[in-house]
Amino acid sequence: MQNNLNNLELNKIIERFENIEKNLKLDESRISGVPWWDLIRYPLFEELLKKKSNFDKKEFFFHNYLIKKLINIKRFLKDLSTLFSRKSALWVKNNSIILWGNPRRKKENNFYIDIYSEPFIKLFKNKGNFVIIEKEIGFGHYEPTQNKNLYYGDQLFALAHLFSFFKISIFKKKELLIISELERQIYKSYSVKIDILKLAKNKIKRWLVIYPFMKSFFKYKKIKGFITAGISENEAIIAAAKSLGITTLDLQYGSYARGKMNYDHTSAIKNSSFPNFVLTFGNFWSSKFSFPIPENKLISFGYPHLNEKYDKYSHIKKENRLLIVSQGLEQIESGLVEFALKAKDFFPKNLIVEFRPHPSSFFKKKSNYFKKLRDNNVLISNKDADLYESFAKSRWQVGVYSTTLYEGLKFSVACFVLQIDRYQFMQELVDQNLARYIKSPKDINLNWRLDNKKFNDFFSDISQKKINKVLSLFK
Repeated sequence: MQNNLNNLELNKIIERFENIEKNLKLDESRISGVPWWDLIRYPLFEELLKKKSNFDKKEFFFHNYLIKKLINIKRFLKDLSTLFSRKSALWVKNNSIILWGNPRRKKENNFYIDIYSEPFIKLFKNKGNFVIIEKEIGFGHYEPTQNKNLYYGDQLFALAHLFSFFKISIFKKKELLIISELERQIYKSYSVKIDILKLAKNKIKRWLVIYPFMKSFFKYKKIKGFITAGISENEAIIAAAKSLGITTLDLQYGSYARGKMNYDHTSAIKNSSFPNFVLTFGNFWSSKFSFPIPENKLISFGYPHLNEKYDKYSHIKKENRLLIVSQGLEQIESGLVEFALKAKDFFPKNLIVEFRPHPSSFFKKKSNYFKKLRDNNVLISNKDADLYESFAKSRWQVGVYSTTLYEGLKFSVACFVLQIDRYQFMQELVDQNLARYIKSPKDINLNWRLDNKKFNDFFSDISQKKINKVLSLFK
């Protein structure tokens, strides 16, 4: 049985964490010249939450160290052998604006699209010389794709590792003492042990490989701009671009919340690896949360992909449909499956209960709950089914803290948040009466309707003025 953190407990965890980082001045600390706290702050806090909530670690397909090592060597050799292939990032043209794409593409009309990068680029109508570089996820890239300006970055990373093959990072005694003190303070505050040294070594080693190589690549190609859709794992590339005076932007791709430490900088610590600008979905995100950049560098831009989907599906008539939106963490998924089974028994037979698995669930070896749901007449969304069509049909949605829940509001889907771990990330939505906390199906009020005017600030309209403003940043 998982241990759900209540509001008080979560707030204390966050505040103690921020006190530790400020007291130790971790944002000023460098190890081997690397701003290591930028790199480990988010994964360390996530690991801390897992341990305090009794979350199990995420399952992996391979547990044998030797097998994983052999797979990585095979992938490395494959990437080197395709160094000069047509889609290699080595062929990116000079003076390009690089958008570091999201490799978890979605299938639409027989093609796989990057829902963050490609709808964004379309707005500029061939102005700005945008290209997408994408690194593979899992065992390859999603294909076929339509974008002609798509390149793969796997070969770049393989070349970077080749050049730095003999590079060794040796921690100095005073650097080890900083990490040792951090481990001591974490244990003292939370009574959990985390191998922070191992985490730091892995992150620093990767930085020392990627940062100098990407800096040379950006300089050689005379890159004009660098855009990410998510900063986690991209810190070294962002910092490399910034070191050359290249404008860096981040496209909002998920929901910000108090305690999501990749973006939450309420403690006012510095972050040298953070992009120069952030393009948010709307005014709500720009005004409610604390970023390590000035407010005038937060641009309420909008969400191009969501706008396209709304135009396509908003005319669809609503059904008596309850959509349950799952997430990748196993414990959250289990809690939502349990809720779906109870909901099917609790509500009238003419109410459709649809369960939307997280994309990763379709590739797990143990998604045995699929059969259990079907046997109880719960509809499971097809792997390639369009989420937004389901929103257009649905009157109600249930989830925990998925960004998808905010998107459902755009389609006037009443939002209910199941109170299992991390549900507090939705507190802002509940405070504005745009969502309600629930513990079981009996807490759902089927007569509740949203006031559409209340969530206009979540997703701004995209104007030509905003598009021109973004273009001007790269001149």
